[in-house]
Formats: sequence, C-alpha cells, structure tokens
Amino acid sequence: MKGWIILAIIGGILYYLYTETDMLDEPIAEVETIFQQAEDKVDSMTGTQLQRIDNTVELLKTDIKDRLSAAEAKALESISQSQATLNRYKDDFCGSQASRHPIFSKDNQTYICDQL
Repeated sequence: MKGWIILAIIGGILYYLYTETDMLDEPIAEVETIFQQAEDKVDSMTGTQLQRIDNTVELLKTDIKDRLSAAEAKALESISQSQATLNRYKDDFCGSQASRHPIFSKDNQTYICDQL
C-alpha cells in the first residue's frame, strides 16, 4: 500500500510540474526530438512516408490540382492560408444545408469538404 501512495505522490508532483511550471518543457522537447529522429530513421530505412493529419490540405491540393480551373486553384490557395480560413470555409460551405461557393464547382466543393 505504501508503494501506491508514493507512486501517487510522484505522479501528482510530475503533473504539477508539467501543468503549472516550465521546468519540464526542455526535457519534453528533447524527448520529442529523439522521437522525431527515430521516425526519420525509420522513414529513410523503409522508404515509406508517414502522412500526418496536419498535411491534409497539402494532400488535397495535390489530389485535386488536375480538376481545378485557375480561378478555383487561387481560391483554394486563399482558403488554405490558415486554420481560421479553413474553419470558416467548412462552416460556410460544408454540410447538407451549406450554400454554394461562388468559385468552386459543385463537385469540387463537395470533394474539398469531404477531404477536410
């Protein structure tokens, strides 16, 4: 029983240091760097690339570039400038009751909404 109490106290202290102070920021950054280096080594050894969720806009741009007109490509570029503009686009033009985008065709608008 003593061991569990000591473990809970250590966990509480670590939680406090993580949430209320910046003492653990540097060690956490070092660990994240080590994990990133390991991931890069695995990628280079296997020849595969991990697709991250935050790259969805870039993947969308490469997938749809053949389907877009020049005006639509410019509109997609302006929409993907920041997360705020993406969220505003999703709120305004994605969903069953959403209005039609003035530049994108209906099919391209549906495809973009599905990918985001």
